Amino acid sequence: MAKVEIAAPASLQPYAIGPAVEPADGAFHLFLALMTIIVAVASFAVWTPFGVVATGLLTAVLAIAVPPALPAVIACAFLFQNLVVAWFTPFVPEDGTFDALRGANFVILMTGFGLFVLAAFSSRVRSVPGLRPWLVMTLVLCLVILLYLLLGAVRGEARDAIVYFRNTITPIACFHIALVAATLYRVDLRLPMICLCIVAMAYGYLEQVFRMDFLGLFHGDLYVQRGLKAQIEAGVWEKTLRETGFVLRGLEDTMTATFFNTALFGDALPRIFRNAGPNFHPISYAYALSLSSAWLLFRGHRALPLAAFPLLLLIGSKGAAFLLCVALTSRFLWRASSLRLTLAMVLSLATVWTLAATVYGARHGDYHVLGFFAGVRDFLGNPLGQGLGIGGNLSSDGANLDWDRAQGEGISAVPVESAVGVMLSQMGIGSLAFFGFLAGIVVAAGRRLSETGEADFLFAFVAVVTICANAVLQEEAFYAPLALGFCLLLVGVSFGTHIREQRRA
Repeated sequence: MAKVEIAAPASLQPYAIGPAVEPADGAFHLFLALMTIIVAVASFAVWTPFGVVATGLLTAVLAIAVPPALPAVIACAFLFQNLVVAWFTPFVPEDGTFDALRGANFVILMTGFGLFVLAAFSSRVRSVPGLRPWLVMTLVLCLVILLYLLLGAVRGEARDAIVYFRNTITPIACFHIALVAATLYRVDLRLPMICLCIVAMAYGYLEQVFRMDFLGLFHGDLYVQRGLKAQIEAGVWEKTLRETGFVLRGLEDTMTATFFNTALFGDALPRIFRNAGPNFHPISYAYALSLSSAWLLFRGHRALPLAAFPLLLLIGSKGAAFLLCVALTSRFLWRASSLRLTLAMVLSLATVWTLAATVYGARHGDYHVLGFFAGVRDFLGNPLGQGLGIGGNLSSDGANLDWDRAQGEGISAVPVESAVGVMLSQMGIGSLAFFGFLAGIVVAAGRRLSETGEADFLFAFVAVVTICANAVLQEEAFYAPLALGFCLLLVGVSFGTHIREQRRA
């Protein structure tokens, strides 16, 4: 039994009564993660209030008994929860209950976050060198987000405000949990990340080859059909028919798209089957593949990133593919040249990528650019912010935009399709705290990379910079849990591990 690197503070003992001296066991943590997701979804299927209570209690037990397992549990919940939900689809006839099942991972995340926030008030936790500034930043940012949640609930639809609160708080919660856990305990994600990446890629290739036959093995086709029903009722496909002439002929058509999900190639290339992954969301799945394979790349694994790249092309997420390309380039350049040149290259590529996409999109009436311009317009008109849930793809305002009119005017009626634009509009000057927090992570990653030469900090620098660049014209970059949330979970573990090792030395 290994000795404790940093003793758990006395005030943390109610949340860490288990043996803190045990080293992180990746296989055991992975097993706990999978069991947690299955039990959580099953409890929600019984009755939603029971699911909330049971999932919260189960997560609390894990946080108490095996706190180093929380990062692996959260990562698995983000990636594989909807795969478990698909198994229960035939047995959950009510749409409300079905939607509630997909909220189990948020209950897991917020329960763990609440316990780790309470632990952060311990004087011994706050006294750990290098940890306190991050704790202050995350708590202040949470207060800012809560303020705009209240503003959005009062000025708009409460449901929309809650949806965007969930999306905005998730990356902060992921970073806080991972940071505190890795500071106090030895958190080793190597085995969980290898397993997650391999399983996610195997799923993707099986889905691409066998398509609906593969999904039918675990009721995934029924899961897709459930979503199709909601889209038809909302008039999504009627709108697509009017705008593009595409006729929906069957279930598989909902999962096809143009190559790289763009009209740039016209009719030169046929439509392709777009993988949705075990989480049943193409862009989120692409970020899961890109981030996990990039993280492993900086740990010396070369085969997995190369195996993931064809899937990224088929999924068609330009942002996720760009992230992996920058990771591959920076990894090579870091070994072949100076660190300063590598970091400058990453920043230059991100800047050129964003500017080129914005200029091209502005000339061709791209929805993402029109939505970004709307966010800037709203920010200049009301710097204090509209409130969470007012504007955005997932809000009531963004559901039925007139894109023909938006293209004619060169700007959309409300901010959509751009995380930066939506955040500028919803949180106003409060969004600067969020952007400043991410900038602080980038600066700290660059500094620690210079001091230690550890590749984990190059991953942190590359991932956060490229996701921020993508967020200008992609709403999922910030708001999809498997994008910025998953990224900051990995970054938080790296930062916390560095603090713990400094303390140990």
